[in-house]
Amino acid sequence: MSKSYLNKVELKDGNIILFHRPNAKKPIYHMRIHVRGMRDVYGNKVTYVQESTGETDLEEAKRYALDKYDDLRLRAKKKEPVKQLTFHDLYVMWWADKRQRLEAAAFAKGRKGKNQRISWYEKHSKRYWLPYFADMKLDEMTQAFVQGYWTWRMTYWKRASEEERQRYGNHAVTPAKKSMDMEQSALREIAATGKTEVERAKRKLDSMRGAAARRPH
Repeated sequence: MSKSYLNKVELKDGNIILFHRPNAKKPIYHMRIHVRGMRDVYGNKVTYVQESTGETDLEEAKRYALDKYDDLRLRAKKKEPVKQLTFHDLYVMWWADKRQRLEAAAFAKGRKGKNQRISWYEKHSKRYWLPYFADMKLDEMTQAFVQGYWTWRMTYWKRASEEERQRYGNHAVTPAKKSMDMEQSALREIAATGKTEVERAKRKLDSMRGAAARRPH
């Protein structure tokens, strides 16, 4: 048995696999589901969907996985994407381009050594942006949730543990206006990336649906 499939349980002729992750702190069941015809937001083929059920009880995990399986089958039948873009997806795309441009700008100016701008973005994304927005799907991200980031961010160090405060001794309990302005600018850039990607995905899916409709029967 593969180490990836510790305590494996199969459902629906092996199209659903429940398993425990090795060395996990809690015995939460994860699931790997295969449905024929699954596509992502760009129309690319998706072989399987793998994620946590969030359940430690096997029967509850089975129910969750079976519901997910039915949902994926319906999405595949309706030619809807089974995986939605998340904030993390957008961040990865945005940062790959942003970092390249920052490095090119530093090189053009003859600057060597540690790039402070890159360090700033990496530090803030790791500590604030990714933990807050995490894997939130774009179609589930409400305006209230996005606006809530600023309250969460402004009070972050007031809520932090003493251990975390000591570990990052140079933190500011109240963020500087300049830092907040830079964060707002970066998050707007990431949002713009999201708008572009969603539009690109929609065009691809519309094209696929049109081609499917024209297919001779």
